[in-house]
Amino acid sequence: MDAIDKLELSLDNSEFTREEVLRKACECVHELIPKANLVSLWRFNEDRSSIISLVNYDATTGKFDDNVRLDESRFPVYFQNIVEQELIVASDAREHSATSCFNEDYFEPNNIYSLLDFVLQKNYKPAGIICCESKEVRASWSAQDIEHIRMVAALISFFFEV
Repeated sequence: MDAIDKLELSLDNSEFTREEVLRKACECVHELIPKANLVSLWRFNEDRSSIISLVNYDATTGKFDDNVRLDESRFPVYFQNIVEQELIVASDAREHSATSCFNEDYFEPNNIYSLLDFVLQKNYKPAGIICCESKEVRASWSAQDIEHIRMVAALISFFFEV
């Protein structure tokens, strides 16, 4: 069974708790996009002025955490880009115009070099973000990585309320 099938089964399985589904989704994303050794799912607050992490998965340690908050007031360029374009492909996240705003507070302390983000939709409006990051090395995101994040975002948006 491939990672997309596993994800679909997890999202559609009422026996799993919300937390289990979120964790399984992150593990499946890492399986599909192995260069993403950090995978997280975020939800927008009601007025889209901040995002709150629902789950953060570090594939290098196998650990999960959550409840990180990022505010548009601190990172307006990123928020504008992710909402308007729905996709950010930043193989060099520290130099990318939409993501370099995270350098001091996030990328440098966490040794992150690359980012691949896609918007999760609900009723055709941004509801959250799926975020793939590469720490320790730069990742050149491929067309296949981008297609995988699009498929995962569509599945999560269809099956799951973020």
